[in-house]
Amino acid sequence: MSAHARRRQRTIALAWLAVTMAAGACTTGQIGVPADGVGAGGAAGVGGSMGGLATGKTATVDQIGGTCASTRMAPPLLRRLGMREFSNTVRAAFTPLSDAGADWNPMITVADDTLSSLRLGGDAAVLLVGSQTAKEILASAESIAGYVTAPDHLPTMLPCAASAPGEACAATFITDTGTRLFRRQLTSDEKARYLDNFRVISARSNFATGLRWTLVAMLQSPSTLYRSEIGTRRGDGYELAPSEIASQLSYDFGGGPPSSELLARADSGGLADPAARVEEARRLLLGPGGHVIMQQFFQQWSHYPRVIAETRTVDRFDQIRVAMTEETQRFVDEIVINRRGGIKELLTAPVTVLNPALAQFYGYGAGAGDWAVVDRPTNAAVGLLAQGSILAGNAHIDSSSPTLRGLLVFERLLCNPRSPPPPNVPRIEIPSPGVKTTRQRYEETHAKGGSCPVCHTLFDPIGFASEQFDEVGRFRSNEAGLPINATGSALGADGTTRITFDGLADLAQKLAGLAQVSNCIGGFIETMVFGGGGGNVCLASEQRQQLVQGKTGLLDFTAALAASPNFVRRAAP
Repeated sequence: MSAHARRRQRTIALAWLAVTMAAGACTTGQIGVPADGVGAGGAAGVGGSMGGLATGKTATVDQIGGTCASTRMAPPLLRRLGMREFSNTVRAAFTPLSDAGADWNPMITVADDTLSSLRLGGDAAVLLVGSQTAKEILASAESIAGYVTAPDHLPTMLPCAASAPGEACAATFITDTGTRLFRRQLTSDEKARYLDNFRVISARSNFATGLRWTLVAMLQSPSTLYRSEIGTRRGDGYELAPSEIASQLSYDFGGGPPSSELLARADSGGLADPAARVEEARRLLLGPGGHVIMQQFFQQWSHYPRVIAETRTVDRFDQIRVAMTEETQRFVDEIVINRRGGIKELLTAPVTVLNPALAQFYGYGAGAGDWAVVDRPTNAAVGLLAQGSILAGNAHIDSSSPTLRGLLVFERLLCNPRSPPPPNVPRIEIPSPGVKTTRQRYEETHAKGGSCPVCHTLFDPIGFASEQFDEVGRFRSNEAGLPINATGSALGADGTTRITFDGLADLAQKLAGLAQVSNCIGGFIETMVFGGGGGNVCLASEQRQQLVQGKTGLLDFTAALAASPNFVRRAAP
């Protein structure tokens, strides 16, 4: 990172520190905490529009699903680390303790559960630092620093602490630890300020205490807490520094900080080639951290874990709902990672992954062994939309829900925005088995008169395709003796063309052939990788076209985003 960029980053953080301290958000009373002018919450609020950085907004669902003629550039960003990223950064910084067999147990509670309006995590516009997060950061920093500098641990991290404790030893700790936490070399000014901080505190206490509170300050520095994607001004935009590019790769595709080897590779120009970045991104995605990232995306995009919180009147559902989420996780692993499948495979794969309990519950599949990939019966539909977690997670306690199931497709696969419901929404008639089907009850309420048809005619007909599956995701040939009508339709991207289908398998096949669906899913993945892009879209149009045309799988498409110009350059705000 250039000196100009570092000065700008520090200036923004200090400005926000003044604001939060004035509001009483970060008064700690602890000796020596703000060594670099950044105390508890020192990076508070960064991610808004100060200092020429990206505005705090997120693109709408219809914007991310739009067709792009060319790739655009996002503005410079500061992206706060989420809890998992922060935890992985800390663990990597103190690897010698883990290697030595230390029982790692510091409290790390930096929250990152805030989702954007797209219901995705990692968005720079919402990962801010308010009063509560500032307290969590301080508490985590104190716990980590206390653990690292404990008598049993400090000599492992810093051998000279046992043989020659003093300023030279402290300087070694500051340089080595700061480089790992900041993901770059410290400046001479930073080294001097942290060493001054150590001197003041150790003179009033002892060597270990001086290091402890110096480390508390380093852990709260914006250089630790934020991922810098600012760069240096070049022509009409900004060119990201090698360390920033390495950090993007490592966090976006591996969930943690860059290794020293990756930083060295970036410094030597080894990541200037787009193909080299894609190769590294793919390697990271196929590792443990990348696996977590891919699974987290599918969880947030499709909301399938919501089934865990659901209750049903069906026997054994409470015992089976957690297994349903594991079924979907394993299905994603099989299709997206093992088979390197694309949109078509995700939506139309005629398999799922079952254990004996689920096989018995659904009434098909192998009854022996733990988990196994099994073929679905012809009547059990195909792909992601036929997953029990999806069907049961979008239903009611005593009946299916064409509205909830239709909305999932309407919003998350077709990228259509949902209008807020009007006041005084009429209640759906209570199910009367053998009297009316679910479809009849919904059509009588949502498709006739009043304000309901304006919206519900857009997504209820999509949900009718899944009516052959009950409220817990099991196939049914009839509904309490009444015939089921599973035909439906969906409006195409042009606003006039409709696709028609009969049943969930037919719907999945039709959706898999729509460019609108590939554009939509690609837009969600693109937004996740680029941290919201400061509210900008179309950040990797060339790569998205490869997905739309069926030339790449979902994992390879995600890795290919590293080849986008946005990965190495940013637009002037």
